[in-house]
Amino acid sequence: MNELPENDATGLPIAAIERETGIPKDLLRMWERRYGFPQPARDAAGDRLYSQADLVRLKLIRRLLDLGFRPGKLMAMSDAQLQALTTEHTPQRQVSDVCQGLLGALQSHDAQATRAYLRHRMLELGLRRFACDFLPEANQLVGDAWMRGELQIAEEHLYSEAVSRVMRETLAAIPAGAMSPRVMLTTPPGELHVLGLLMVEALLRLAGCDAIAFGAQMPLQDVAFAAEKHQVDIVVLSFSGAYEGSVQAVAEQLRALLPAATQLWLGGKGCRGLRQLPQGVTHLQEPGQLDELVAQWRARPAG
Repeated sequence: MNELPENDATGLPIAAIERETGIPKDLLRMWERRYGFPQPARDAAGDRLYSQADLVRLKLIRRLLDLGFRPGKLMAMSDAQLQALTTEHTPQRQVSDVCQGLLGALQSHDAQATRAYLRHRMLELGLRRFACDFLPEANQLVGDAWMRGELQIAEEHLYSEAVSRVMRETLAAIPAGAMSPRVMLTTPPGELHVLGLLMVEALLRLAGCDAIAFGAQMPLQDVAFAAEKHQVDIVVLSFSGAYEGSVQAVAEQLRALLPAATQLWLGGKGCRGLRQLPQGVTHLQEPGQLDELVAQWRARPAG
């Protein structure tokens, strides 16, 4: 275990690292055990303290995960290799028409203006196009701008919060779905990102499904308990790229806990590279696949 020198004032607690990188605490600890990085120092109370170098490296890793790389490969690279890979895969992007004005709204540091911009795009595009066309493009644009230093982590957090708020406002105005399937939406412990879930919830609600959102970071035993009590037909879990490598184990564990008749759908960048899935588990590769999956579920033989 590393010890932080008494005069070292650069140590950052794990909560600060989570806030600055968007990587959940549980995943930081898991990477420490599995890959040997990060290896934080400890303060007098035994709490983890990360260096500025750790923070820089973790920001590079987080961005490359978002771009589709796997954590095991990235952990073996030097800082210079990570930076070169990030530069190679984060080119200057032309802002598409659908996202025109987004960066300006964020760089204004005006939360109200950012929400107003997003509401305008929602009204202009409609919920389906906002979820399927605007959000994937906007997420990529914001991530690239953050990596190039054009946005700070505060602006990225502002974007996520503003999108969540506008999506929730829009969903609240849609009458609750009464058609089957009844779908439960959540993320596993350590997974904080919910934008993917909101996209899925929007499409389910448009399809008339009875969608129940349980928020983020739900223990698997509680997921199974709630699925049985609410008599849901399908549980949807969302995984960000940082979760890759652990999705298989989560899927197998939760599948064993759920009632046999309850299906499990998994989506998000963390699901890349999944091996053969257990019976009753489906990989939702893109939001546009939802309509087909719902139609297939409704067309299945009764009983």
